[in-house]
Amino acid sequence: MLNNICSPEERRLVILEGIGQDLTNVEIAAKMGVQIHVVRSDLKGMNYSRDPDLKQAYTDKKIRALASKQAIVNVRNERFKLMTGMTFQKKNFENMVSYYRPELIKILGSADENTAIMGLPKSVQRTLARNEITDGLTNRRQISSKARDYLPLAHD
Repeated sequence: MLNNICSPEERRLVILEGIGQDLTNVEIAAKMGVQIHVVRSDLKGMNYSRDPDLKQAYTDKKIRALASKQAIVNVRNERFKLMTGMTFQKKNFENMVSYYRPELIKILGSADENTAIMGLPKSVQRTLARNEITDGLTNRRQISSKARDYLPLAHD
């Protein structure tokens, strides 16, 4: 513990170091040997004065959190790929095409795909667009080539 920290600049440096190590305010206070309100007061003052080092420390912390989250997602995607032999996105696409197969067959059989797609509920239209089953602008929607290639292979 750093019980002899008394100057604001020394506390500032320890607080920045603590944020860099992903410590909570309680842990930073315990490390300095002061009450939690001292750390909160210093952080409030640093925020008020727009301390660039504090802003950078929080930015770095956010980047580390995003990188950690992305690493977890990558591990999950790789595990899913090992189990199924395909990516999560591809499996989701196949499930959506299978689920909406009757609607897609009707759309393919219609004279105007855009009109047939516009006849579907808005929630279904958004789902099809989000999963790249339909594409095109609002006035010229059509079934994507990716879905056209997969659709004949989908079985009931």
